[in-house]
Amino acid sequence: MSKPVGYTITLVRTGGTSWDEEFRLIGQTDLPMTEQGNDEVARAIHDSEFAHPFHLILVSDEEASMRTARMLPQSTDTKIKTNTDLSNIDLGLWEGVLSSDLQERSPSTFAQWKEHPERVSPPEGESLADAQDRLLNAIEKSLCKCKGAHPNIAIVLRPLAWALVRCWLSGDRVGSLWSQLEHPNSLEHFEITKSALTERKQSSRASA
Repeated sequence: MSKPVGYTITLVRTGGTSWDEEFRLIGQTDLPMTEQGNDEVARAIHDSEFAHPFHLILVSDEEASMRTARMLPQSTDTKIKTNTDLSNIDLGLWEGVLSSDLQERSPSTFAQWKEHPERVSPPEGESLADAQDRLLNAIEKSLCKCKGAHPNIAIVLRPLAWALVRCWLSGDRVGSLWSQLEHPNSLEHFEITKSALTERKQSSRASA
């Protein structure tokens, strides 16, 4: 079977958890989607168009992500591949903290986290640049193993991770994280060539 010359990528954001609804910062804590979050995903899938079945669904092993992946339309040939490197951003000591509490305790840090998140690393967590690099490396490795001229791939990610990958696919800067999340939950389709993956790898090596 031929190797890919390009890919159709459908980017899928998981629905919210109880911490999202409580306005707590949530990174890698593994929580299920709420009923509201489940409904958000169901509406996004219902409103999306699927020209062809997915060859592959890439997803972390987090409960909300796995639940979302199972909701996607599949054929008998669809493969679901889990990868822990597709997990959400590590927020370190900020994990589970109410946004209002962080704003009250560290107003300047909170303001910068909202205005220029690329400049802030949560204590004992990971920077946006490191998180994005981890996510993209995991995606690239999986895409390079695909067969067929133009495979159709779904990538299921929790909100912060989804926003970082969307920045890359849309050609936006990492600092636009929060504006990415203002978009309503919907399934978006992106076309990417094999050469774009190669260029990204070369860029990563050059900046290392």
